[in-house]
Amino acid sequence: MSCLAMSGIGCLVIIVAIFLSGGAVLAKFWPQIQEWVAEAESNPEKAAAKLGIKVIPGSVIIRENDAKSEFTFKIGADGEEMTMNYKDIQNSRKPVITNSKGEVIQLPANGEADPAPAASIPAPAPAAPAPTPNN
Repeated sequence: MSCLAMSGIGCLVIIVAIFLSGGAVLAKFWPQIQEWVAEAESNPEKAAAKLGIKVIPGSVIIRENDAKSEFTFKIGADGEEMTMNYKDIQNSRKPVITNSKGEVIQLPANGEADPAPAASIPAPAPAAPAPTPNN
């Protein structure tokens, strides 16, 4: 058998293995995908808000209140409970998040962190003086 034939058979085996593993992953997560799609069709704001909370590492949804359009969640095992109101997402507004003290937490624009104030940035160290030649 030529090298070209063996390379072709090897590539074919790799492609078949990729398709089979992709099918296995899809079969494993298919019920969760169908559940999310059904929820997104019935209440897209709720589905978007829930997805936004779930992508935060360590976040746990504690309560869902459909009457008030709110989720109560916390981030981390000993994190503070926060409440997200998602009813204005449809109007292209940011969701309102309040902490356990009732303070509104402002989300940064466009998902970018707010820049640090100028006072907290240290000034660069002065340059060392140039050495003088000894005569």
